[in-house]
Amino acid sequence: MEILDKTQQVIDMLEADIMHPDYEKIAKITGIPLGLYQRIFTYICNISLAGYVRKRKLTLAAEMLLSKRKNVTETAMECGYESSSAFSRAFKEQFSVPPAMITGDIYQEKAFPPLSFKDNNTYYVMKGRRMMAELVKIEYMTAEDVLLIGISNQDFGVTTSDLWEVFWERGFDKKLHELHEYSVGMEDCIGLGYMTDFANDSGLGETYIIGKYFKTGTPVPEGMTGKIIKGGTIAKAQIGAKNLDDIISNAFILISDMVQKNGYTLDYEHFYWVEFYTVSRFCNPLENGAKQVILDFQMPCRKI
Repeated sequence: MEILDKTQQVIDMLEADIMHPDYEKIAKITGIPLGLYQRIFTYICNISLAGYVRKRKLTLAAEMLLSKRKNVTETAMECGYESSSAFSRAFKEQFSVPPAMITGDIYQEKAFPPLSFKDNNTYYVMKGRRMMAELVKIEYMTAEDVLLIGISNQDFGVTTSDLWEVFWERGFDKKLHELHEYSVGMEDCIGLGYMTDFANDSGLGETYIIGKYFKTGTPVPEGMTGKIIKGGTIAKAQIGAKNLDDIISNAFILISDMVQKNGYTLDYEHFYWVEFYTVSRFCNPLENGAKQVILDFQMPCRKI
């Protein structure tokens, strides 16, 4: 898959000289702005780019110490630490012992090897874990400007699941229902989630909004956020899996790969993704214990 291939190229580039990572090359390899790709890397690999480099440096540092090629001070300098104390703190965080006490057994247990991927058309495997999902449908269309009205994590500062609880428990869904005559494409949708990047450690990206689409010019209820979503070419996709976690873990990978195969590319300069929670494809199957639930997505793209 395209994004996995690019990520493997990034990893291979970093591994070629892990002690001196050249982050500027990443945008050239991936064709994605570095800031956004760092989020994508975290989404795919379950570790940040900086965290990956740090763990790999410390793993090589442990190898140096075990081979007695260098002492602690020399190893700290080789890894780019300004002091032995800073190096020792980072080393102990990963290996649970100070550098001078590293053993072969501890190394085998705590070392962090290079990441590598195997992929198929509908799943990917990383470190022996197989994440299952299926691209059920994808199509491309030209969309008009719409107004997203909802509640934002920037206003409530909670996790994704907690923000959904706020949406229901405080009656924001009822406020939006009062505007149903102005809604756009929401006939089968209980709500949507809008992101401009990928989840960080708090469970949210920089911007996460839960709400619905309306015609531009619709009045925004008090206590809610309104955001114009610019029109243009969008990829509309449906991702199916046994559960929501598997869908979210695979959606970007599956969609970005198929978009590329269809002669498009995702518009990373104006990137967002929208999850549509439909009654017919997600809510009812989930409540009925179906073997597969389907989540709808939209992402901006352009013809290559």
